[in-house]
Amino acid sequence: MRWTLVGARGAVRDPSGVLKAAQAWAANRGAEVLLADARAVFGRRHVESAILHAERAQREGRMTAHSVAMESLLYLSGQRQVSHAIRVAGLREDTIARPRSLFGLDAVDELVASLGWTRDDTVLEPGGKSLASLGVSPSEEKTVSDTRREELALERVALVDVLK
Repeated sequence: MRWTLVGARGAVRDPSGVLKAAQAWAANRGAEVLLADARAVFGRRHVESAILHAERAQREGRMTAHSVAMESLLYLSGQRQVSHAIRVAGLREDTIARPRSLFGLDAVDELVASLGWTRDDTVLEPGGKSLASLGVSPSEEKTVSDTRREELALERVALVDVLK
């Protein structure tokens, strides 16, 4: 499955309304969309790894969720339950920045514009974010330099399969 990953900024006043609008937009084009809170994203590789794990789970017939986009959110958040994944990495009313992956379509900038947001790939960067939402303890987080924080997030993605 082909996919495109970008970051965007914009206010979210009604998270479920935004999700419904984005999902309807994608469904009308035969695609899926992953929206996540950028505070739970620790680099482009973090999101890419979550997507690749989700695609593998789909190929192997062991997805927990009903879509590759939601399965990707599970991996991104390091969770195995949808409700926990949404709590960790889902959109909230105070979400300002978000990564967005569009599966099966290359028109992600069109989606960003349709939601009234602006593209900003810098929201994918790990700097200044706490790894606590992914279950990384403060003492564990201190063991790595700022340039290696993404590796702890990648470890959490890989652990999802181990903990199944």
